[in-house]
Amino acid sequence: MAQTRSEATKNRVLDAARDLLMEQGISELTMKDVQERSGVSNGSIFHHFGSKDGILAALFAAERRAYLGSVGAAIIAHEGDPCDAFGAGAAAAVLFHARDPQRYMRLIAAFSNSEWLFRNEAIWAGLIREVEAPVMHWALPHFQSGALPMLPPGLFQSYMLGPAEQLTQVWLRRGMPGALEDYAPIAARYVAAGFRALREAGTTAPA
Repeated sequence: MAQTRSEATKNRVLDAARDLLMEQGISELTMKDVQERSGVSNGSIFHHFGSKDGILAALFAAERRAYLGSVGAAIIAHEGDPCDAFGAGAAAAVLFHARDPQRYMRLIAAFSNSEWLFRNEAIWAGLIREVEAPVMHWALPHFQSGALPMLPPGLFQSYMLGPAEQLTQVWLRRGMPGALEDYAPIAARYVAAGFRALREAGTTAPA
């Protein structure tokens, strides 16, 4: 389906802002730069996004949906032990990073500890519920059967994505040998083994 004129304008703005973030980071982004790079008038930018925060919110949501969507799809598609499914999710995260490590660092990792995200926690709270919903639906019978430890969704996400994200940052900064994607199976085994150990120990959420 062909884009409407409004959609095309919004995409020009987002593409320009994405390129600028890749070059200079969140704190340096200005509306003036976005206007000049996109060729879209200030009035039109404000009409579609309202502010710089509106542009950042749209980019944040798009990048997180792509990232966490790919991880969630890998979990749901895995057959067998559901602990191994979360290992597959960790591998999917590493592979996502490996497709464009700098894009991951600039458009996902840089947001994670940013002042902008602290000021816009409601955006993240709403988005995480959206992207978690399919995985939670898949996981429910596994919780009920005891195949997954009874732990909060946030812990699953932290223990699955944390190692993958730390691995990518160390690989980029310290020049670990090999290609980043070569570490995906290692991340998968590490995460799956951790969840199996928690299950076998009967670990549950703190009271």
